[in-house]
Amino acid sequence: MEATDATRWANESDRTVNAMDACGDLAQRLLEFQPSARRRSRQPAKPLKILHLLSQQPGKTGSGVALMAMVRCGAAAGYRQRAVIGLPDSEPLPDLPPLTAVDVFPVRFEQPPVAFAIPGMSDIMPYPSTRFSAFSAEMLAGYLQAFAAALASATADFRPDIIQSNHLWLLTALARVLFPDTPLCAYSHGTELRQLQNAAMLAPFVVPACSALDRVFALHADNRSRIAAAYGIPETHIRVVGAGFREDLFTCDPACAPAAARDELVIVYAGKISAPKGVPWLVEAMRTVQPPPGKRVKLLLAGSAGDAGADVIRRQAADLDHVVFLGALAQEQLAVVLQTADVFVLPSFYEGLPLVVIESLSCGCRVVTTDLPGIDSWMPEGLCAEGLVERVPLPRLIGPDTPVAEDLPAFVERLAEALSRQLASSLTCGRASQTDNRLAPLTWEGVFRHIESSWRDLTAG
Repeated sequence: MEATDATRWANESDRTVNAMDACGDLAQRLLEFQPSARRRSRQPAKPLKILHLLSQQPGKTGSGVALMAMVRCGAAAGYRQRAVIGLPDSEPLPDLPPLTAVDVFPVRFEQPPVAFAIPGMSDIMPYPSTRFSAFSAEMLAGYLQAFAAALASATADFRPDIIQSNHLWLLTALARVLFPDTPLCAYSHGTELRQLQNAAMLAPFVVPACSALDRVFALHADNRSRIAAAYGIPETHIRVVGAGFREDLFTCDPACAPAAARDELVIVYAGKISAPKGVPWLVEAMRTVQPPPGKRVKLLLAGSAGDAGADVIRRQAADLDHVVFLGALAQEQLAVVLQTADVFVLPSFYEGLPLVVIESLSCGCRVVTTDLPGIDSWMPEGLCAEGLVERVPLPRLIGPDTPVAEDLPAFVERLAEALSRQLASSLTCGRASQTDNRLAPLTWEGVFRHIESSWRDLTAG
C-alpha cells in the first residue's frame, strides 16, 4: 500500500473525526520518514545502557520470552537496562529480574489513549488481544501517542547507548523516528512478515523507518532473505542469530523411566490451541496413530485457547479419552511435561522459528514437525538424518497459514504415520539425550553473544 493509500485509509477509517488529525504528527512523521546520515558523536556510557522495547506482554509469547532472556543475559554482562512494554490494564508489572519497577515503563492498554485490548503480532494470542488488521486511524493515533509517552519517560534520565526492539513493526518504526541518532537494533520473530500481508494498510507507517535500522537479528537464512526483500534492508545489516532455550530448565531428567518400562507412551503438543497451529488435524490423526504392541498412547495439549476455534477443537476431541488438554503452562511447568514425554509434535502451518522444538529435544523427546521454512539452516546437523526429528510435508496453503481443504486428509495420514514411527523408535532407540552437546550453541546465552557483538560494533566509534 502506498502512502497515499494509507492516507485514504486513515481518512475513511473513522467517520466521526478527521482521521489524519487523529493520527497526528507521529503518524505523519512515519509516513514521511526519509533515511539520512545520523550523528553519533556521543561517547557511549561504561557500562553500556540498553533500552529494550516490546509492544506485547513479556513472557507470554516467543518474543516475550526473548525479551526476558536478553534482560537476564544483559544483566550478567554488567549492562544498565530499562524496558518499555505493552501490558493489559489489569495485569501487574511482570517479573523481569534484575529490573525493578522503576526500570520498566508499561503502556497500559484497555484505557485511554489505547482503550482496546493489547494488539498481538500474531492474529491469535494466548490472551485477549486486538488484531492490527482491525486498527482504525484513531487506534493507530492512540497507540503511537501511548508508546511515544512511554519512550519519553524511559529516556528522560537514561540516554540509551543502544535501543534493542522486538519486531519490525510500529513500535520499532516509532523509535527510529524519535531517536534517529541512537543505534537501533530489532529482533525479527517472523510474525511481522505476516502482518505486512494481514494489516497492509499499516505497512507505509512501518517500512520506511524500519528500512533505516542499524541491525536486524533474524531467526534463520530464509527469514533474512524475506526481511531484506520486504523492507529494503541490506542483507549486510541483517544477522542470523536464531532463537535460544533455557538449558537450566529444558534438560533431560535421568529419573524418568524409559519408554520400554512404561505401559503408556506420551505425545506432547505445546502452543496455541488453534487451527493455524494444525491442532484440529493433530486430533484427527490421533484416531489412527498406532502405538507399539502392548502400549497405550496419550496426547497432551499444552497451551491457551487461541480463539473461539479452541472450543470447536475441544468438542472434536470429546470422544477421545487419550487426548488431554492441559491449558497454558509456564516455562517451568512445560519443562516438566516434556521431560516425561516420548514424542513432541508441532503440526503448525506457520512459525517464525519453533523454539519449542529445541526445548523438547533438549528434554529428550523425539520430534515430529511440519516441514517449516528455515528449520534446516537452524537445526543442528544430523538430527533429521538420524531420525530424531521427522518432518511432515505441509498441505498447500492459501496465504500464510490456511490449508487447502482437499489436501488435509493426506496431511492427517502423514502426521499419524510419522507419530506412529516415532513412538516405535522411542522403544528401540530410547530418548534423544545424546543431542545435548549439539544443542549447546542454541541457548539464549549463545544468541546473546551474537547480539552483544553487534551492540559493541555499533558503539565502538
